[in-house]
Amino acid sequence: MSQTSYLVSCEILCGEGSDGALEGKEAAFLIVAVNASSKDDAMAKIEADFEDEGYAISEVEWISKASEMEWEDADGEAEAKDILARLAELPDEVVYGTLYEYSDDEVSEAA
Repeated sequence: MSQTSYLVSCEILCGEGSDGALEGKEAAFLIVAVNASSKDDAMAKIEADFEDEGYAISEVEWISKASEMEWEDADGEAEAKDILARLAELPDEVVYGTLYEYSDDEVSEAA
């Protein structure tokens, strides 16, 4: 079955097992990339990877084939190109973009 690169923008809950940039944080949002055979397969791979990392998806903002994305700004497009370049090097992995800490008051870069 052929694989397609998917990009997913999501909000995650950071559990007690979270470490690194999100240690002690409650929630964050980020864009991730994964190669998958369908949107459902992409979400299953991402959810399994997040569970291993101590995260849980609280909301999916959007999911799209990378080749079909239209970016509203140059920063988002540049981040996506970076994520996809790393995905090309690690085709069997879920590749994380920048993690942004989420709070009700503000959003700030966590990593």
